[in-house]
Amino acid sequence: MEALAEYFKVFSEPNRLAVLDALREGSLNVTAVVERTGLSQALVSKHLKLLTIAGVVQRRPEGSLVFYEVSDRAVFRLISQAEKLLLATRRQQLDALAASL
Repeated sequence: MEALAEYFKVFSEPNRLAVLDALREGSLNVTAVVERTGLSQALVSKHLKLLTIAGVVQRRPEGSLVFYEVSDRAVFRLISQAEKLLLATRRQQLDALAASL
């Protein structure tokens, strides 16, 4: 359970989710991730490093550039499922609130 909790922490930061979303279309270098997310280069580099350490992203040097890509695209299904659960929970909360009024 400890390892699973640590893994889920990787997805608990909005900027990391934005970086992952930028990588949805395929491998990108840091500059391209910066352009797609609007985050600073330092922030993108930090999050890419954390995602790489967690094994969610892998790096591939190509000449003087380094490209990053998601290690397993199933991570996008995980994120999508979490979004659906969040929406369902929020709907239930709103329905319960409306019923109590």
